[in-house]
Parts: sequence; structure tokens; C-alpha cells
Amino acid sequence: MMRSGAAARAARPAVWSHRGRVGVVGGARENTLAAFQAASAAGADGIELDVWRTLDGQWVVHHDRLSVAGPLDGLRSSEVPAGIPSLDGALAACSVGTVNVELKVPPESTPLEAAGLGEALAGSLARHGGRPGLSRLVVSSFSEPAARAALGTVPALRVGLLLDGDVAVEKVALGRGGYWALHVHHEALATADVAALHGQGLQVVAWTVDEPSDMRRLAAAGVDVLITDRPAVALAVLGSRPWL
Repeated sequence: MMRSGAAARAARPAVWSHRGRVGVVGGARENTLAAFQAASAAGADGIELDVWRTLDGQWVVHHDRLSVAGPLDGLRSSEVPAGIPSLDGALAACSVGTVNVELKVPPESTPLEAAGLGEALAGSLARHGGRPGLSRLVVSSFSEPAARAALGTVPALRVGLLLDGDVAVEKVALGRGGYWALHVHHEALATADVAALHGQGLQVVAWTVDEPSDMRRLAAAGVDVLITDRPAVALAVLGSRPWL
């Protein structure tokens, strides 16, 4: 996505709330309906949330695999503890421009199993495309087989690969594979990385950005999205309108 210098000065990165957090002490617990409603009310441009697939094929929203009732991927949806929302319920609670659904993949999964999860999530989102609509959704994952399978299943879906480490040279070619974005830990991002990724047609999503100095640095580098636990701070620091 190319931006002119004038457009870049008049805009800012999109601000997405990390797991629905708003940075308020004593606020709603992350990845809950109350958190998503609070992040929406705080003016976040988007919300990032995490999903696991239950034994009976339902999607539930929680960061950690383990719940008080056991691993979420080892439970049926009827066994999931109260307070852990379904993906459908979470999407309905997110009154924002973009919802980023991070697909969690068990670490022992084979590439084929990971791909199956990516296919299943993409198919589920496509079936519910009118609520909230594919144009409002992003799927991301640390698992490349899962992310690539999601993209292959629903090419219209915006898919990003999460990277926990330096931006390796081979990752820059992802744009040619049809990915929408690379999601990178903010400390690993240099201005040259942002320019290289933009040159491949990729959006750059930085996580988790909580310090005002980092927000300013990344905005100046041209990062497209900041995922943060402090969306109200980011909005106050960056001002203006988002370019996404």
C-alpha cells in the first residue's frame, strides 16, 4: 500500500487494542466481551483477539491454551468455562473497523494439522462473512502452514504471518505469496525493514507497542498498525486519522 508523503503526514498508523485491553487499572479482563466493548468505546481502530478450536469444532476466545477445565483444544464447547466467549459472540461485541483473529496452534501439531486449523477458521469466517464481513477481518498466526492454508481457503481474507524475532530476508518475499501483512515484535523492526516489506506490497503490523516513544518511532518509520495494551495513549500520542 503506497502512501504519498503528504498522506503520511496527515495520517497515523491504525491502533488495535491487544486482546481488548485499554490500559485502565482494574479494567475488564482481556479476551472477554466486556473487554471488547471497552476497547470499542475507547475509540480503538481495531481489536486483536486469540482463538482456539474445541474438540467439537467450535472457536473460543482465550490467549492461553489451558483453562481451569483443561486445554481448550481438548474440551467440547459445552465444557468450556463460563466467561470464555465464542468467536461469534466476540465479533458481535467488537464495534471497531478491524478485528484481528489470531489463530492459536498447539505446538505439537504437524504441518498438516496446522493447515487443517487454518482451513477450518477461514471457512468458518467465510460462512459468517456478513457478520461482520470479510473486509473487516484479519487472520494471523505464528504457524506458517496454518496462515497459508487460511489464505488458500479464502483468498479474499486478509492474512498476516506473526514473526517472533528479526525480519529474516526470506520473509520479505511473503508479499508474492498473497499475504496481507507481516506482524513483527516492535523491537525487531527497523525503518529499512518497514520499507522493504512495503516494497513487497505487505502491510507492517507492530506488536505490542505500549511506550509513547516507541509509538512515535514506529509511526515515523511508516508502520501501518500498532497493536497496544494502551490504545487511548496511542490515540493521544499519534492523533489525526489512521491510514488503514
